[in-house]
Amino acid sequence: MGGVALTVEARELALQSSIRRLLNEKCDGFLIDSVGPACRHNPLLSRAVLVEDASRDGDFVSLRVEIVAVQLGAVWHAVEGGVTISVNGTAEEERVAQWRAGRTLEAPVTYRRPARYLNDGVPDFERDLALAGTTLLGTVKSGLLIDVVREGGFWAEVSADIRSHVRHAVARWIEPHDPISAAIASAVLIGDRTGLPDETREALQAAGTYHVIAISGGNIAILAAAATLLLSVVAVRGRSAAIVAIAVLSGYALIITAGPSVWRATWMAILYFAARAADHRSGAWQSSSVAAALMIVARPLDVRDAGFILTFGATLALLEGVRMGARLRPRIGALSWVAASVVASLAVEIALLPVSATLFSRVTGAGLVLNLLAVPLMGVVQIAALAATLADPFPAIAGPAGWISHAAAQALVGSANLVTLAPWSTARVPSPPVGVVAAYYLALAALIFWKSRLPRVIAAVALVAMTLVITGVPLPTRPQSSEQKLRLTMFDVGQGESILIERPRGRTMLVDTGGAPFGGGVDVGSRVLAPALWARGVRSLDTLLITHGDPDHLGGALAVLGDFAPHRLWMGVAVPNHRPTLDVLDAAARVQTPVEFKRRGEADAGDDLRVRVLHPRPPDWERRRVRNDDSVVLEIVYGDVAVLLTGDVSEQIEREILPQLTYAKTRILKVAHHGSRTSSSVELLSEWQPQFALISAGRGNTFGHPTQDVLRRLEAIHAVVFRTDRDGQITVETDGHRIDFRTFVESRHEHQ
Repeated sequence: MGGVALTVEARELALQSSIRRLLNEKCDGFLIDSVGPACRHNPLLSRAVLVEDASRDGDFVSLRVEIVAVQLGAVWHAVEGGVTISVNGTAEEERVAQWRAGRTLEAPVTYRRPARYLNDGVPDFERDLALAGTTLLGTVKSGLLIDVVREGGFWAEVSADIRSHVRHAVARWIEPHDPISAAIASAVLIGDRTGLPDETREALQAAGTYHVIAISGGNIAILAAAATLLLSVVAVRGRSAAIVAIAVLSGYALIITAGPSVWRATWMAILYFAARAADHRSGAWQSSSVAAALMIVARPLDVRDAGFILTFGATLALLEGVRMGARLRPRIGALSWVAASVVASLAVEIALLPVSATLFSRVTGAGLVLNLLAVPLMGVVQIAALAATLADPFPAIAGPAGWISHAAAQALVGSANLVTLAPWSTARVPSPPVGVVAAYYLALAALIFWKSRLPRVIAAVALVAMTLVITGVPLPTRPQSSEQKLRLTMFDVGQGESILIERPRGRTMLVDTGGAPFGGGVDVGSRVLAPALWARGVRSLDTLLITHGDPDHLGGALAVLGDFAPHRLWMGVAVPNHRPTLDVLDAAARVQTPVEFKRRGEADAGDDLRVRVLHPRPPDWERRRVRNDDSVVLEIVYGDVAVLLTGDVSEQIEREILPQLTYAKTRILKVAHHGSRTSSSVELLSEWQPQFALISAGRGNTFGHPTQDVLRRLEAIHAVVFRTDRDGQITVETDGHRIDFRTFVESRHEHQ
């Protein structure tokens, strides 16, 4: 009950931080309950304490800080709130090295809210970040504007020196062999995963072995064993050894970048050694429970952290798996350790199956085999990298140790290739309903603890059934209306575009897949579109249309192809040397999706619905780059309703397609190019006279989309405007006569 009270209070403080309230008083839109965007402001001189050492992320430096004061006018205001700051420009290594955890900085910071995507089924990333400790994002124009005004305490400075030494030794003895090996060594030694490429991270996640490069129980156990062994060599044993081991583990947890898994393992080890020092014996279940209780008191918001759930779930599964594996020892003798390892690995996979599906939308069976390799390899990486770090002044020792760490890291990464050879061993899945998860764990508990034969058989059947549902057997979807309707959903994908067309009789087409305008950022395909489509009951797509190759339309295509395997891929004008397009074509080939290049005049009719391609014309010259005016333009007509999807075309193309347009009773325009002033021309609007306009634009985007010019033109023809930056996901449903508009923020408009 105390933990619940602490968690509720911590949750409110995290979501309604004082830095948000102060900024909202200065300019509106910073409160988390508002749709946003937050208004723009001049940089504010801010004082902050670094939570982690600075890390390079591409062309900028990232700082995780706790803001303690902000200057408004000439007055400093005390505030609280975690902020991740991006430092633009080129920063010298010597200056970056001064930005260490525990130190206090002053810098002019421009604050903004994290991206959020308001769609059914998509997590609120901004709220999740706030609960994880990052309430806002910030930008500093140059590292030259950052001043270190106070060093950290004694232990903070010592810890930073140790981390710096580890990074230096890893760079000297492991990085020359391979940067990925160095990144893995840094991850298992000090919890620094900033150097790990996204491709490697995703491969390990798909293989179910990503957890081994996160410092957790295995790393703490190795350190505890090493400390105990070294102490015994110098004749320190018993209570004295236990007390020294407690000090070593406590110091290590403070040195590294600690998360819930580290604190859980550290608390359990400290409790174990404390019990030894007091000559007390207790079961592992008890120490795990006490560790959980202590974490809830000290860090109450960790109870909702994926690391907390995974580390305690895995620990309890291992304890039960070891108990069950012990029964096999008398039967199989020398192979008992292999059997025990397999049983323990299987226990973890079973215990965490719904958790993995819920938190990561992924289930994998590869981890059952790969963990038997990955866990020992992680141990080799850790021990060898630690040896290279400690023996840094002695090349004869550090050199071979660095090579061994590199070889083990490469073997760890290489083991993940099993997923490539056996793609069926892992799958992306929708997050299962709460009822399915509850039924799964009830059946699992009954199977373990119920002694009667018949109830255990029933529980086993129920467990298998829930497993099949979680791992991909289609769930029951909403019953389709007896009326045949066309439904169009414009997803909120930020400064990008993606529209789902659900035709009568269940046929589906996804037009574009969102993405960041300049690439990078959130993986919109896997983290936004996939859960949004699953929430719509979509498990596969009939057609994926990429209107053109700009990253804000193409960016999520790889994930959509992998997760939904469309029956066909439509594209416009080919750009032969465009790498992102070539990647999409390669992905389509892997999932055996045929590609069709659409041209003006082609049509697809059926179910009283007609889809026509109005643009592009057949190209008469080879494109060297992606052009907005090469966008595929579609017209969809259903009964008395016409929908015009214009991609990013300019007013020149709008004039070309005017003679082809259908003048239905009700006309809906998807505004071109996110509301740019170069589109939605007076000619198109005054001639076709759409009654409704849909605009996809990012909240607070730097392009100023939609522009005031376009909004005034739409207002002049009395069009009703819906915008994803204000309304979130927009759904249009029609039977060919009546139209129903619904948005994520619950506005509703009916048109007869």
